Amino acid sequence: MKLLQAKLSKYTAPQEAKAAGIYPYFRAISSEQDPEVVINGKKVLMFGSNCYSGLVNDPRIKEAAIEDTR
Repeated sequence: MKLLQAKLSKYTAPQEAKAAGIYPYFRAISSEQDPEVVINGKKVLMFGSNCYSGLVNDPRIKEAAIEDTR
């Protein structure tokens, strides 16, 4: 385990990317999960989720999920 911890402590790429302002992971989304989302005030296409169909926020789907869990 110590060998793994030693190797991980030397891996600094994520911290370096964050410091450079280019960290591409876990960007805050300020809109609903849809095929298009708002990140940093810009509307962009969302390819990194399973909401490609746009059904995540469909009221019929939400109501069916609520009914199925009762």
